[in-house]
Order: sequence, then C-alpha cells, then structure tokens
Amino acid sequence: MKKSLLLIATMFTSFLSFSQVGLEGIVVEKYYVSDAADSTDAGDNGAVYPLHVGSTTYRVYANLLPGYKVIQMFGSPQHTLNVHTSTAFYNDPNYGFKVYQGTSVNNTKKNTTLIDSYFTIGGVANGLCGVLKTEDTDGTIGNNQGILANNDATAGLMITGIDGVDGLMPGAPILPNVLGITNELDIFDQTVGNDFTTNSAAIAALGGMEGVTPSNHVLLGQFTTDGIFSFHLNLQLSTPVAGESQIFVADSALTGEFVDSTLVYTSLPSIGVEEIAVISNVEFSAYPNPCENQLTLIQSNNQVDRVSMKVLDVTGRAVMNEVYWSAKHTIDTSNLPNGFYTVQLERKGQIHAVKFVKK
Repeated sequence: MKKSLLLIATMFTSFLSFSQVGLEGIVVEKYYVSDAADSTDAGDNGAVYPLHVGSTTYRVYANLLPGYKVIQMFGSPQHTLNVHTSTAFYNDPNYGFKVYQGTSVNNTKKNTTLIDSYFTIGGVANGLCGVLKTEDTDGTIGNNQGILANNDATAGLMITGIDGVDGLMPGAPILPNVLGITNELDIFDQTVGNDFTTNSAAIAALGGMEGVTPSNHVLLGQFTTDGIFSFHLNLQLSTPVAGESQIFVADSALTGEFVDSTLVYTSLPSIGVEEIAVISNVEFSAYPNPCENQLTLIQSNNQVDRVSMKVLDVTGRAVMNEVYWSAKHTIDTSNLPNGFYTVQLERKGQIHAVKFVKK
C-alpha cells in the first residue's frame, strides 16, 4: 500500500513551470441542520450514534481554477491528514458509506443517506456530483420518507421540497482509491468516533476530478456532527499542463509545495450563521498577475472598509503585514523574491485569499 501511495505522489514531478496556483481556497458549506423528524428516523433505523436535533452537515469543497483537477487528499510523515469533531460523526445506518462508492440515486433518497458522513472526490450518488447549493440548477431528488425537510435559515436553501436544491448535479464521479487506510475510517461507518488521522495514506482519484459547474468546486467530503467540526487537509492537483501537478499543504511546506491557510478549519458554533471559510477571488482581485514591482488589490463592492492584509510565501510565512482603509490598495512587491504568494485579507470577520506570482 505504501508503494501505491508513493506512486501517486510521484506521478507528477514538475511544479514550477507554470505561472498560476490552481487552488483558490477551501470552501465550507453549511448544508443542512437536522430536526426532530430526522432524529426520529435515524433512531428507528438503528443509528449507533444518535442524529441529535440541531446536528450540522458540513460540505467541504476545493475551489479550483479552470482546468485543474483534484488527484488526491493525503497524509504523509510531514503532513497530517485529519478530520475531527468534539463529539462524534453521524452515519446513516442503511446506505451510508466511508468513502463515496456509487450509491444509487434511489438509495440516496432513503432515510438520512443524503446527510451521511464520508470522504469523496466529487461524487455523491451514481451519476451525480456535489455542487454548492447556490449553483444547483436542477432542484432536488427529494426524500422517500419525507424527512430532511428542515428550513433552518442558518443552512441557507432547503435540500428537499418544491423549492429545494440538494447540491447534486449530473456528472461522472470517480470511485476513489483508498490507499494505506485500514480501520481509521470506521468512524464514518456505524462506529462511534470523533477523529480520523493519518500520516501515511491517501484517498485518490486517478486521472483527477474537476467540478461540474464553471466555478470548479470539487467536493472532498461531507460530515454531520453535533459537535465542533475541524479539519487539516493536504491536496495534490493536476494542472492544465500534461504531467504537471501542484501540492498544497496546511503548514510546513517542503520544496515544491505550497501552504494554503484554508486547508485548516474549525467551525464556530457560537456564531449563528456558518460563514464560508475562505472566499477566494470573490470580493477581492489583484493585478497585474504575475507582477513585478507592484500589486494592486481591488475590493469588488467598492466599499471603504478596514482590511487587515498578510502576504504569505509558499511556506506559509508572513513576509508582509499591513492594515488599510480603502477599496483599492497597492503594495510594493519589488523586494519579494520571485515565486508564488498568497495575499490573505480579513474584512468584517471574513478571510479572503488571493494568489499571485512575483516574477
């Protein structure tokens, strides 16, 4: 198994011949909040860990530039792969799975399968891929038992009902290869547990998987819990250039790797509405990119707000810190060594990330 993991990690060996970074950020979507009817159904069907009222279903997406694909999520001796909750993860007792395995659409409509906890690289059901609910244009597959009907405003759009959108769109999901993992995944299969950790394994989609909407969001996992949810991820992406890839890690980058701060996340249950963890290039843009001596940051809404800015190098080290009050701000990049950087901007409690290249 270790040889297989090594093979995937070394299939793509050239990292620095292109001029852009493919990961725009990790997006956490608050997908659903369970109610009493959902809890009763789970109990009646023999759920080992109860589906407590108020449990939150989180979806975790990699937001990629066009043409980039997710190859694998991995843990290595240098980079831990971890998903954790302060309580336990909920698993559907009948049709749930640890890692996406092509469950039929009909079975996905049964009981609480649609809010099961699992890893994936894109797929949710046979022929259907995960998309942000705000990008779902074909409604909902519904639910055979008439549950999953809660309209909790903190989770946004409903996932069932006449006006529901379930975050599923037609696609060609890849069945992931699970390499180097044994019983660590049992907490997503009717075994009560709160922590998945590995430093020598991968969940891989050979050939890579891209999103089925133009924004190119690839679903990495769905996790339902009544506790505080957190993760620490590492990703390998293929690029539009054949044979090349990029590796993104949560911290302590090695040569040829990139640190992305959005690969680390902790939910904040004291806040009423779950924020998207990082919105990359949505409210902020940067030009010219690549740049030489100056980089100008533009806030799309043109409002004058307090913005706390950090420039991070590929190791995650802050090489520049500034606070400014304007919708347009120019920074001096002349003293930065050539390479890849991330501008991390905090505005009104939200963190945004813009990647750029200094040449």
